[in-house]
Amino acid sequence: VSCLAPPSIRRSSTDDMSTSLKDLLLGKGWAGTTITRAETVERVNPLIRQFIRMNRHYRAVIDHHDRPAVAETLEDLQKTARADVGKLSETVLSCGGTAYNGTDLGPDDIDLPEADTDRLFRLQDLESAFRDAVQDELNDAEHQMRTRAILKVVQTNSEERLRTLRQ
Repeated sequence: VSCLAPPSIRRSSTDDMSTSLKDLLLGKGWAGTTITRAETVERVNPLIRQFIRMNRHYRAVIDHHDRPAVAETLEDLQKTARADVGKLSETVLSCGGTAYNGTDLGPDDIDLPEADTDRLFRLQDLESAFRDAVQDELNDAEHQMRTRAILKVVQTNSEERLRTLRQ
């Protein structure tokens, strides 16, 4: 019965908060069963695909935006985004898998509205969906410590891009 447990380990409806009991007790370490390397490949590759597709949209907006200052700001955001794709790809490779590389994406996969403002709203939607997908992945699977840390960095960087897009 949870009411008999010491206050520090009682279960409640707040157990799904971003800082779990494991995180609090173990710091950066992890205990228990984590998903396998093969499962990591299966779960991270779709995120890489979504990320690369989104980055292609960024590239199209940068190439066609009427205001150079906006294009420059987006280009700066892409430096970190490309590095994050590399981190996720390295995670897949270190698990013995083949990282998704986007070679199957063609020009028809980039669907941008005509107006610059609408294009920026499209980027916001794509970025928000990506951030949510990373959060879902963090919530849905017990990743190894290194993978979990990379996913958190990728999520933080996505949130930063969203803040910039909303300005």
